[in-house]
Amino acid sequence: MDHPDLALKFFPPNVEAFLNGASRRFAQGASAGELGDIAHRATRLLSLHPGDARLYSVIGEVERRKGASDRAFAAFGHALALARTEVHALEWRLYRAVLTGNAYETLQRIDALFRRWPDRIGALAPLIAQVFAEPEPYEMLVRRIAAQPPWRTTLISRLAGSEETLGFSAQLLQDLAAEMPTLKVGEISNVLNGLINVDRYELAYRTFLLTLSPVQQEQAGFVYNGRFRLPPTGRPFDWQVRSHPGIGFSYPGADAGGKDAGLRLEFQQAPVRDIRVRQYLHLPAGRYSLRLRVSAAAAILPKGLFWNVRCADSGTLFTQVAMKNGTYRDAELDADLTVPDACLLQLLHLSTNAIAENWNDRYGGVVTFDSVMIVESS
Repeated sequence: MDHPDLALKFFPPNVEAFLNGASRRFAQGASAGELGDIAHRATRLLSLHPGDARLYSVIGEVERRKGASDRAFAAFGHALALARTEVHALEWRLYRAVLTGNAYETLQRIDALFRRWPDRIGALAPLIAQVFAEPEPYEMLVRRIAAQPPWRTTLISRLAGSEETLGFSAQLLQDLAAEMPTLKVGEISNVLNGLINVDRYELAYRTFLLTLSPVQQEQAGFVYNGRFRLPPTGRPFDWQVRSHPGIGFSYPGADAGGKDAGLRLEFQQAPVRDIRVRQYLHLPAGRYSLRLRVSAAAAILPKGLFWNVRCADSGTLFTQVAMKNGTYRDAELDADLTVPDACLLQLLHLSTNAIAENWNDRYGGVVTFDSVMIVESS
């Protein structure tokens, strides 16, 4: 409503116009006289609309600005008795619960606020990390989030979006993983990517490991899921396999006979560059061997096909293994690499030497990677 004062002149009982006008005056820093006028009008409107919780919130805001905390508390409480999700009353009672150290009420108010007003999550996420930092309140928060409220994913995302609360979000994910059978891939990825973006690689990798399900934990190693027994999830430290022009990807996992099917690339008679198959690694400094088992059927690789291990920060290439053209089965390929102390995050990825798409360099056939492994070297 663009002109609430004009609307009130034509129809004084117009609650919406009054609320819009009061909000504007509050935002502009209402004077003591204006606060008295707002309270008077709200009280008069209550005689016509006694069940409108918003009017009690306006009165509560007036009393709060006048410094009458007890009267504000009573007015906001009445508003919440009429409508438990009245946003202004709910926020004020929430902040009061925080100030008084009432973790239980804080959690109740947060739950009600976030369910009805999820847009408030971003602003309150830093406050949550502070209020629930102590062990007992924190356990209450974990149990509430483990019950899967609708605001869980958004809260985790907002916590992961700030460097100040990233550590809290990682701890929360780790503890939730112990309480729940599964976490959403997006929840985990948001936190891991946030940690990687600020170079907290060790915490990112530890959080990845601690959020694996029992089935996923069986695939842990220097290369996670190196035999592609599980479909890639796209999380950091798991395989990220994205669709790519000219290639069809499949990874059906172990068949009924227990043989690993691996990662299958079917080339579609087109040029290929920027293959999007990769995994972040967290290898301690030392000497290693990259070992592959690969099969091919009529493979035509005019610009090559390579597995690479690089330093994720500097891009320094540690090793590269080239695939062969033609048809072969269960070929064993390997190459040594050394990870220096200065490189704390590595990238394992597939590539070609193609700089630009050239239809004279068309890839064809099928290449299947039965395993992509890294082992320590003596």
